[in-house]
Amino acid sequence: MFSLRSRVTFAGGAVLFLCAPLSAQELDAPTRARVDSVFQRFDRTDSPGCAMLLKRDGRTAYARGYGMASLELGVAITPQSVMDIGSTSKQFTAASIWLLAQEGKLRLDDELQRHLPELPRLAAPVTIRHILQHTSGWRDYNDLLALGGAAEEEPSTPADAMAILSVQKAGNFAPGTWWTYSNTGFFLASQIVERVSGMSMRDFLRARIFTPLGMTHSDVFDDHTRVFRNRATSYAPGAGGWRVASANWEQTGDGAVQTSVEDLAKWDANFDAPTVGGRALVDSMQQPGRLVDGTQITYAYGLWVDRYRGLRRVHHGGAWAGYRAMSMRFPEQHTAVYLTCNAANSNTMALAEGVATAVLGSAMTPLAADRLKDSLRAPAKSVIAPFHGLWYDASVGRLVRLIVRDTILVSTSPFGGAERRMMQLPDGRLIGTPVTEAQTPFHLDAASGQLVADNASLPADRFTRVAEVGALMPAKLAEYAGRYATPEMPSVWTVEAKGDSLFLSTVSGTRRSRLTLTPLFADAFHLDGQPLRFIRDARGRVTAISVTDRGVRDLRWLRTP
Repeated sequence: MFSLRSRVTFAGGAVLFLCAPLSAQELDAPTRARVDSVFQRFDRTDSPGCAMLLKRDGRTAYARGYGMASLELGVAITPQSVMDIGSTSKQFTAASIWLLAQEGKLRLDDELQRHLPELPRLAAPVTIRHILQHTSGWRDYNDLLALGGAAEEEPSTPADAMAILSVQKAGNFAPGTWWTYSNTGFFLASQIVERVSGMSMRDFLRARIFTPLGMTHSDVFDDHTRVFRNRATSYAPGAGGWRVASANWEQTGDGAVQTSVEDLAKWDANFDAPTVGGRALVDSMQQPGRLVDGTQITYAYGLWVDRYRGLRRVHHGGAWAGYRAMSMRFPEQHTAVYLTCNAANSNTMALAEGVATAVLGSAMTPLAADRLKDSLRAPAKSVIAPFHGLWYDASVGRLVRLIVRDTILVSTSPFGGAERRMMQLPDGRLIGTPVTEAQTPFHLDAASGQLVADNASLPADRFTRVAEVGALMPAKLAEYAGRYATPEMPSVWTVEAKGDSLFLSTVSGTRRSRLTLTPLFADAFHLDGQPLRFIRDARGRVTAISVTDRGVRDLRWLRTP
């Protein structure tokens, strides 16, 4: 009920290949072999896979496909294969806004209601700049639709998203005070583009970006019945093999661009020698934002700007249905990697970093695991003992369990998964192993007793220790039974206590579901890894259910008589 996978499409009739053809080959054979090894698990005729294009010094140095665009038809992936690039689309939306700003048709500091008057005003004014940098505080419409019972396989329109956003009463935080990734912002940006330009997002992108840059195989998914030529089918692993991963949501802006790596290379060329929007557009898009307290974030406008192994990097990934994508540029090395994949288990960040390492490894600093391997040490038992227990970050609904086993500390999710051993850094903080580039060190704050995860470019995440509970007595479970509803969502929830189990039944339109609630800690349960908290009033009576996850904070279903 609470998870989103993403959107579906089918490859149309196409030429059959026994293997994917190679494109320009300006790399030497050993480097090509290193690049090919990154995709080894997909390079077969019984698996979906990826298209990859590598640019160096403004030219395509290597491009090829790995795996199949259609398992049903036996069509191989090529650099011309079209796929949904999910959130990698966000840079095109940001560019569209900047083009309209250059023409004086809007300002990035315009309040949203100037262009979308039907939206409610939340705690404080939200601007276009806020929504393009994920600092608006608006709840993620993907999560809202899913919580309301929408299934990704069913058609969903922009009107559906606007309808649910138009009845929201609160945001996740005050605009500009925090950063949380939210698809709502870029969806709303696409609506602004349409209102201001008088064109659909599809027509605007085609007229202002795709056609001028010669991106002849690029389009926008705004009609789930439309046929997209040369599009690969998206797949996810399932019992007994691969299955088609389908979704038919028609919102634009936060995703929906259909394209090939060859067309993405043409978009890449606009960053080196801008013809669309000029140098002002591409420079503006790559300017990281700041919170109101001055904290600089690593998100710019539809693009992340950070460093990888010492090199400046501009990138954005995407995921929708079984599709995965990545654009990754290293501007100072004049190198870019573009990936589109149709396998839901493809990690395009790791794949792109693998390609970059294959060609730029000698210019990179060592991996974090190599840099730290001689400085990590096993912490003393007295150091790790205070970390033992279940920890909860109420701001994002995230749980982590730390367990002391004899003389070691391990981290694991309360919902299963691999364990990670904790080691100590020279500064005393702990870090999980094996160490990755994205690994976050943590420590205990003596004043608050909280577990603090030290993020690189954002305020720290803070976890509070909670007492884990097991099975509850029937009388205790009965306290939660009742009917719950909210004016901000179209769904009605019913909680039932039967024996030693608690169940949540939902009704949204004609859709019904019944799921088991598993105890976590006091007044908190989970279903499929999604924590739910029951809220009590001053007299101890249960009055509401609160939901918090990445895109929604403290959305409450109120108990009804």
